[in-house]
Amino acid sequence: MIWLTWRQFRTQTFAILALLTAAAIYALITGTQLRHSYTADLATCQAQNTCFGLLNGLQEDYNGPLQLAEMLVIAAPGLIGIFWGAPLIAGELERGTHYLSWNQSVTRTRWLAVKLTGVALASIVTAGLLSLLLTWWASPLDTISGNRFGTQAFNARGIAPLGYAAFAFALGVTLGLLIRRTLPAMAVTLAVFIAVQVLMTVAVRPNLLPATTTAVPINQATMSQAMRFDRSVAVTGPVTIDLPAPPGSWIQSETPALTSAGRPLQTGEILSCWNQAFGQAGASGKAGSPGFGPLGACLAPQNLHVDVTYQPANSYWPLQWSETALYVVLAALLAAVCFQRVRRLRS
Repeated sequence: MIWLTWRQFRTQTFAILALLTAAAIYALITGTQLRHSYTADLATCQAQNTCFGLLNGLQEDYNGPLQLAEMLVIAAPGLIGIFWGAPLIAGELERGTHYLSWNQSVTRTRWLAVKLTGVALASIVTAGLLSLLLTWWASPLDTISGNRFGTQAFNARGIAPLGYAAFAFALGVTLGLLIRRTLPAMAVTLAVFIAVQVLMTVAVRPNLLPATTTAVPINQATMSQAMRFDRSVAVTGPVTIDLPAPPGSWIQSETPALTSAGRPLQTGEILSCWNQAFGQAGASGKAGSPGFGPLGACLAPQNLHVDVTYQPANSYWPLQWSETALYVVLAALLAAVCFQRVRRLRS
């Protein structure tokens, strides 16, 4: 059975080996260049105190290749489910080739176990190597951005892609067994996998670990680092400020500006400070605006704050492990369904 599975899967194996080799060569060449540029720019900007602009420029230069690489790693598990998982059993059922094994004293359980184990390992190794290459290649850019919790970054790095690949493959095999036709199984696999990924990102991941909530005061120091400030045109409208959270954290929610009593601050209450900092024009400001610091200094005596709910930077790997474990459990449940289903197939 092992030899038969290898013969059936060897074309895909050689194709993925070629892809991984090309990806490794590209990552090694461009990754070395990226590290050289990062080291040189860091030394220059530290001497001139211009790191923000210089390193952000480096990040923009490599943003295109980074986005493309992330899309490839994110798409890999779905493609594995479509092209490796769905046809694995459905194709044999359509062609009737499964009878060749069943009629040679090979039990259905062993027949399925060999196929699942061999191709599942290939799927997990493929996703893992792609993730490893991207994680190494993009590490200088991740250091610059300081954000590993973004959806694309989180889904394409670390160990999460291994869990995605295991689940996508098991999903494809299961749907192939249930539908028993390759093309419909491939289409349904893609739809279900995308739906699960969206659900995980939007609803499950934010609740895997308890979040931390802290009150960030509004003063000159915090306002100097604020990313955005919006006030309503109406004097009774809210005031929204994106204040800094701990470095590398994942901000899940922020309240509008609040008074010391927890009441939402109204625009009319900050107009005098706003006019001192910015003049009459404008209802918003962006990061780097010279008026942010003076505005914060003027507002500081009012004891205002913003409640920020976030995952700290050290939650990254616990989240990666938790999400990966969840996908592995789902894959195991789907594999159990496959074994139950194959026993019921008519000879």
